[in-house]
Amino acid sequence: MTKHSIALFAALTGVLLFAGCDDRTPQTTVVIIDTSLSITPRALRSAFDAVQNQIATLQRGDRLILIPITGDALNDTQGRILRLTAPTCREAYDADMRRFAVQSKKQFAEWAASLTPHQKRTDILGTLDIVRQEFAAIPKGTGRLVIVSDFLEDDSSYNFVTSPKFTTVGHANGFAFVLRAERHFSLWGVPICLGRLESTDFAALSPERREAIQAFWMEYLAEKDRAPELHFDGTGMLANGDGCATRPQHAASN
Repeated sequence: MTKHSIALFAALTGVLLFAGCDDRTPQTTVVIIDTSLSITPRALRSAFDAVQNQIATLQRGDRLILIPITGDALNDTQGRILRLTAPTCREAYDADMRRFAVQSKKQFAEWAASLTPHQKRTDILGTLDIVRQEFAAIPKGTGRLVIVSDFLEDDSSYNFVTSPKFTTVGHANGFAFVLRAERHFSLWGVPICLGRLESTDFAALSPERREAIQAFWMEYLAEKDRAPELHFDGTGMLANGDGCATRPQHAASN
C-alpha cells in the first residue's frame, strides 16, 4: 500500500468513525415516581408502562434517571436510583441500541421489583432535595424533571392531608414560600412536569384542600423563568415521550 493509499484510508476511517457518533446534544429526563399505598394499582401500572415507553424513545446519548419517592428520602433512596444512558456511537445495524434496549428493560424490571411495595409514608420534599443534587451534574438546558405522584406529602414533619396549612390557597402559598427558603430549594432553568396519579387519599379530600395542595406545589417549584406544568393525565408526558415543554413561562403568582 502506497503512502497516498494509507493517508486516504486513514482519512476515510476518520470520516466513518465521526459519522457513527451522534452530534446532537443529549437530553436527560429525571423521573420521580410515587409508589405509596394511596396510589391505585391501576395508576402504578400506568406509570411503569409509561417509563417503559420513555426508555424506548431515548435517543443516542440521552439519559433517564429514575428515583422512587420513599418514606424517608435521605435514608431510603441510596442504592435505589436507576440511571440509564443510551449509547452515543452507532454500531453496524444499530446493534448497540438493540443491546441497550434489552439491557435497560431488564434493569428497569429489577429496579421496579426492588421497590418497597405499598409504603405508608411519602417524602416528596426529601426526594426533591436528592433531585437537586442530580441536576447539579447535568449541563444547564439539557435536563427536565417529571414527577408522577398524588403530591400528598406525609413524612415525619408534614402531613398534607390533615395539616391546617392547607385549608386555603393563601395559607398554602405562604407555607410554600417559607419552606422553600428554609430548605434553600431551587431548580433554576429546569422544566418541571407534574403528573397527578390516581389516589385513594386524594379522592377523599375536600375541593378546597385539593386546590390548596396544588397551589403549594406550583409555588414551591416555580422559578423566575417558568412555572411547573401540571398534567392531570398522570403519566401522559411520559407516554407521549415529549411532554414537559421547555419554553419559558411566567412563574406562578402568590
